[in-house]
Amino acid sequence: MTRIVAVAAFAVALALALLVAATVPSPAVAGSLSLRISPSELSPLDTATLSGKVSPKLKKPGKLFVQVSPDNKGFTTIKTLKLPKGATKYKTTFTAGTLLGPVFLRTKFGTLATKGLKLTVTETVDIRIENFAFSTKVLTVKRWTTVRWTNNDSVGHTVTAVDGLNLSATPTGLFDSRLLAPGHTFQVTFTKPGTFFYECTIHSDLPALHAEVIVQ
Repeated sequence: MTRIVAVAAFAVALALALLVAATVPSPAVAGSLSLRISPSELSPLDTATLSGKVSPKLKKPGKLFVQVSPDNKGFTTIKTLKLPKGATKYKTTFTAGTLLGPVFLRTKFGTLATKGLKLTVTETVDIRIENFAFSTKVLTVKRWTTVRWTNNDSVGHTVTAVDGLNLSATPTGLFDSRLLAPGHTFQVTFTKPGTFFYECTIHSDLPALHAEVIVQ
């Protein structure tokens, strides 16, 4: 008799557990998640588009979290997207701040998370080459600044990294535009602090075509 009662009690408990499970809505489930960022390099306060796919098609509405990290390790949620039932894609935007350097973004849905993708925030500074001179002799910038040289002369020049400002400086191989034709541009993104000298190797005898970039 005791065994019959125990079996009956177990059956009742199991039935109640199944009833509770049936009345609690199950979360939306995804098998895979992807992320794409375009463009991957921005100027301060510019906006990038984040998009991706959720697979398979969602059987229930769900939430997708956009997360950011400065080092691709600890991520913080900055935006929550509500995905409707049947969704297979998502799309949103990310606006860069004024802090230069790499930013890592990822999306998370349930237990799934994409890899952190790097988006780089850079500031662009222009230097002109005209009248056989660099328009800025000494340029001071922050790390992750892109310096862009434009040849406005009617002849070719180079922008070549060297080991000093003296007329007999030696190329270091750090950067070299090679022959920069009239109207063409060349750019370098400086990611490390230091002082970087450069010259036009074609006209290295001209002091005006020797200059430096100081990266703080």
